[in-house]
Amino acid sequence: MRSITKRVAWMLLLLSALGACATITRDESLRVALYNYSAAVRWNEITQAAGFVDPLTRAEKPFTPELQERWAQVQVSRYLEGPSTVGPEGQFLQTVQIEIIDRSTQSVRTIVDHQVWRHDPEALTWWLQSGLPELD
Repeated sequence: MRSITKRVAWMLLLLSALGACATITRDESLRVALYNYSAAVRWNEITQAAGFVDPLTRAEKPFTPELQERWAQVQVSRYLEGPSTVGPEGQFLQTVQIEIIDRSTQSVRTIVDHQVWRHDPEALTWWLQSGLPELD
């Protein structure tokens, strides 16, 4: 009888440890997605950044050659992450200030990007639901 109790206790301990690992994996994947996305935007690798956009959002607002050309006309000079929170449906909400320089006029301006990230449990990744920031 004690042997069965020990086995059950070990199984419960193992299951709780696996549950903790799943949470760490999800949080870690968010951290990695945010880092890689911000690096792509900072280095003007906007095609790479567009790969983080949620496929549903991409279908509604595709990354067109015109949009790609518009991004080629600016240089990102600063990417400042601001406040973040968890939304009602488990989304990650973050506000980012992006300072851009227009290459032709050398004028500097700041745009505010309100990002909404959602976790996709099937793909085990985070998608940017809000899409790429608007330049105009």
